[in-house]
Amino acid sequence: MANVKYGGLVSDVRGSIAGCCFSRGSGGAIVRNAPKPVNPRSPAQGLVRAAMSYLTQYWSATLTAEEREAWKTYAFNTTWTNKVGTAAQISGLAAFVRLNTLLVQGGYDVQDPAPTSYGHAGTPTFTFAADAADFGIAIAEPTAPFDKDVDDARMIFHMRGATNIGRTALSGQRRYLNTVVGDAVTAPTFPTDFTSPLGFSNGQMISVSGIYIDPEGRIGNAYIAQIESETP
Repeated sequence: MANVKYGGLVSDVRGSIAGCCFSRGSGGAIVRNAPKPVNPRSPAQGLVRAAMSYLTQYWSATLTAEEREAWKTYAFNTTWTNKVGTAAQISGLAAFVRLNTLLVQGGYDVQDPAPTSYGHAGTPTFTFAADAADFGIAIAEPTAPFDKDVDDARMIFHMRGATNIGRTALSGQRRYLNTVVGDAVTAPTFPTDFTSPLGFSNGQMISVSGIYIDPEGRIGNAYIAQIESETP
């Protein structure tokens, strides 16, 4: 692993190029050999790939021409951010798949119509506790714009593999944790009582990410919270 200092031509790099993986840690830019996946065909990855394949076919075979055009218009009028934090343009298909992969992962129906409002949904923050005795994850009520009393306001949570104290990089592929859905009649209760899909030990760092989807289907940016697990 080596530290990197960028100059005027290139200010930041994220992702993998020619076997090198570029990222950023607390000490600055980092480049290392790109890791080989331990299990590139895990069940969790298979579900995501299957969902993306299904949604791509769904786009062509099920959506009407008007619905596809509405997704293209939404994507064109919404500012998207890439890994290095700069503005990027994505297609209507990519916007449709991005939303519905999250929904399908949680067991929800595909959303055919595009959001009628442009832009992103916002980024609620949250805190959580992790119990190493039973792998319990207790997430506190997220901040605005999520509102548990609004129908179809969703917070979708994922986890990554636990890491030892001192490591700055997130570990492993994301694994779906659970979804909290707002309800005007019977609002969800907090803190949540979820069981982690991944094992972890007392004293390890646990990472949970939350993505907000508003009732229209607009997606917010992911918020990542990290804590040290403990046994009560």
